[in-house]
Amino acid sequence: MKSLMALAISISALVALWVYLSIGLPGLQLVPWIGFVAWATYFAAGGGWTAIVQSLPPAVAGVLLTALTMFAVAKAGGGLVALVALVALLAFVLVAMAWHKTLAYTPAAFLGAATYFGDGGHVDESILFVIASWIAGVAFGYVSQWLGARIAKPA
Repeated sequence: MKSLMALAISISALVALWVYLSIGLPGLQLVPWIGFVAWATYFAAGGGWTAIVQSLPPAVAGVLLTALTMFAVAKAGGGLVALVALVALLAFVLVAMAWHKTLAYTPAAFLGAATYFGDGGHVDESILFVIASWIAGVAFGYVSQWLGARIAKPA
């Protein structure tokens, strides 16, 4: 079987599982769309173990730094000036942290920040579910690539 078709089969089967886990089991509190963003980020980083190492640390850093930013905005009174200034500072940090090899995949950092904002930007336990959804999404990316390669292999 051609690799593309094998990957399509693998991804479609795992998407069904992801939807079941993230929507069918609401107690897990996984965020469906964040899992898909993380999954895509894994493939955008090139796949394989390297993609996990490249995408997950900056994405989680993006989530955590954005949560810290929103905490600081609230402490500064929650006004527009504080929001603008602190989010601008956040953007600077998300780019500047690329000096460190582990955090160098800047798109993942911004996607982590965006998913935190997209999930509501609350400074509460929801941060953990955003991060858990990232971890699960990247893991699903890895497994879908691995499974696709196994399906494509001739018997």
